[in-house]
Amino acid sequence: MEILTSIVGKVVDYTVAPIGRQASYLIFYKGNFKMLADNVNDLQAARERVFHSVEEERRNGKEIERDVVNWLEKVNEVIETANQLQQEPRRANVRCSKWGFPNLILRHQLSRKATKIAHDVVQVQGKGMFDRFGYLPSLDGVASSSSTRGNEKYETRDSLKEDIVNALSDLNSRNIGVYGLGGVGKTTLVEDVALIAKQHKLFDKVVIAHVSKNPDFKTIQGEIADLLGLRFDEETIFGRANRLRQRIKMEKSILVILDNIWTMLDLKEVGIPFGNEHNGCKLLMTSRNQDVLVQMDVPKNFTFKLELMSENETWNLFQFMAGDVGSDSGTCNEK
Repeated sequence: MEILTSIVGKVVDYTVAPIGRQASYLIFYKGNFKMLADNVNDLQAARERVFHSVEEERRNGKEIERDVVNWLEKVNEVIETANQLQQEPRRANVRCSKWGFPNLILRHQLSRKATKIAHDVVQVQGKGMFDRFGYLPSLDGVASSSSTRGNEKYETRDSLKEDIVNALSDLNSRNIGVYGLGGVGKTTLVEDVALIAKQHKLFDKVVIAHVSKNPDFKTIQGEIADLLGLRFDEETIFGRANRLRQRIKMEKSILVILDNIWTMLDLKEVGIPFGNEHNGCKLLMTSRNQDVLVQMDVPKNFTFKLELMSENETWNLFQFMAGDVGSDSGTCNEK
């Protein structure tokens, strides 16, 4: 008897329940369409709120996060589908017999679609919660002043650039240094190296900061942060250093150039990971004094001296600059 009861129960589950569910599409036909309309109104309100945030981010010069853009596109798509379905009840009111009954088959189909799309609308709206809507794109920022001089060649410097690029490519290198007299061209040299590194995609990111004789840690942090699209909420140097360190660690490979170091610089206080803290971070530093590079743990085999230009290179540069002046003068005389 128990077995029979169990069998009957299952038969009821597999027959009566589905029949009841199908019948409910007819019984709650109007209710299902009202539920769809209410859900669409809620989704449209949510879309409007997100759109306001998106517009605010754009006014602040930010790029919009991809998941936000995808969500807005999905919202437009599901709302369009819902709006098209909401026009269909007119067809369901067409009488299908001489007795004047509505088209029950079409009503069933439409009610079922309305229920499904109403569920889809709720699901899409639930995915519209975002931690942030936009981000500041990182700046290119590294430009070489040598690009304004034309394509003239300086053999000794080209050779040195190649040596530095090879050092950056060396798997064993971590800190690389360039030293030489003031005004000899160290900044231009490392800017050229930075462009080469970017062109050859040696690193995912290349950033540069100018240190100077009296380093301002907030300025150094700010220069690097700008090139990484980072904005600080922290006021203290310590807080900004922690934030910058976290951001740098997000890059799989990054070259940080610290130009014009006069004395030993505390990398931890600036917020630059060093040693085994981030194996993908390499440092390229310039200084007037080789001893400073030694204090910054630059190995001797990765230390390079930038000499004064040779006589031929100096003459070539003079001719180039004189040519510019002559060209400018000629233009003035013609006027």
